[in-house]
Amino acid sequence: MKIVYVVEDLGIAGGVKVIVEHAEGLAARGHDVSIVTKGPPPEWIRVGVPIVQVTEFSAATLPRADVHVATWYTTVVPTVEAHRAERVFHFSQGYEAIYPHVAAHKEEIDRAYAQKIPKLLISEHLVGLFEGKFPGSFHVVPQAIRAADYAPHDPKRARARRPPAVGVVGPFEGLNKGIRVALSALSRLRAEGRRFFLHRASQTALSADELSYGPCDLYVKGASVERMADWYRGLDLLVHPSFEAEGFPLPPLEAMAAGVPVVLTAIPSFDPIPRDAASWVPPGDDAAMALEAARLLDDEALWASRRARGFEVAAAFSLENALDALEKAFQKTS
Repeated sequence: MKIVYVVEDLGIAGGVKVIVEHAEGLAARGHDVSIVTKGPPPEWIRVGVPIVQVTEFSAATLPRADVHVATWYTTVVPTVEAHRAERVFHFSQGYEAIYPHVAAHKEEIDRAYAQKIPKLLISEHLVGLFEGKFPGSFHVVPQAIRAADYAPHDPKRARARRPPAVGVVGPFEGLNKGIRVALSALSRLRAEGRRFFLHRASQTALSADELSYGPCDLYVKGASVERMADWYRGLDLLVHPSFEAEGFPLPPLEAMAAGVPVVLTAIPSFDPIPRDAASWVPPGDDAAMALEAARLLDDEALWASRRARGFEVAAAFSLENALDALEKAFQKTS
């Protein structure tokens, strides 16, 4: 099949990484795959399929194809109205109308979802969110990572370092990311006299507001995929404080692949992660997050068992499963 992904831009984001890996994986299976975008080629991730830069998405700029995949709400209506593919799909990694930074565009977002085209959804919980409200059909494309890219240098390590390194991923300004909750939890641990290194990774610069929660020992901004793999390898624990607006963030799986135990919020998108693979806390509960982080760092046997389980879970979220789901959806005619 000739498949074209229509992407607003290729700026640094987990959702863009997912799109690139889907495109590359489909190309490796023999499909003719390209990405059409308004933005320039990215520096933070290698893209192994052709990139076509355009000024707009229209019949004049979108190439003819068997399948067009519109990826962000702004790309859906123009891709549908271009009529340049036999089949058009809407790939949703989360309902944008509940993202605080774009919630004001709900009317435009809902118009995108109202298009009578199949939806590709990154997690099962989105089916329940959309079914009966927007037209389908709905196809779940399971979240996936290339686990081998994050493999640790010391896979047999059985305990956290002393002092440990605790990681938090995501922009402080992104309210749905819950970074303030994680930093509050770690402030509680510092107040108890615990020693640890705080490692942060974000698309944005370290702000004075963030520093008000306490010092940061390592802050990486706009890191490449390769640099992020090394960042994970330097951790002993990841705390990931997402709120329910999140579709299915990649960091927990990437951390597990690197042998890093995780503390997660119990939100619907994380339901596919087995309960015994992580410590679970309610969204927004910094006290519970601090308690679970301390428990993991103090209990060597628990830390080691979570590390071993994390390797298994990360490997199960295989890109091949996602590609199988994509091919199955693309081959359907209804």
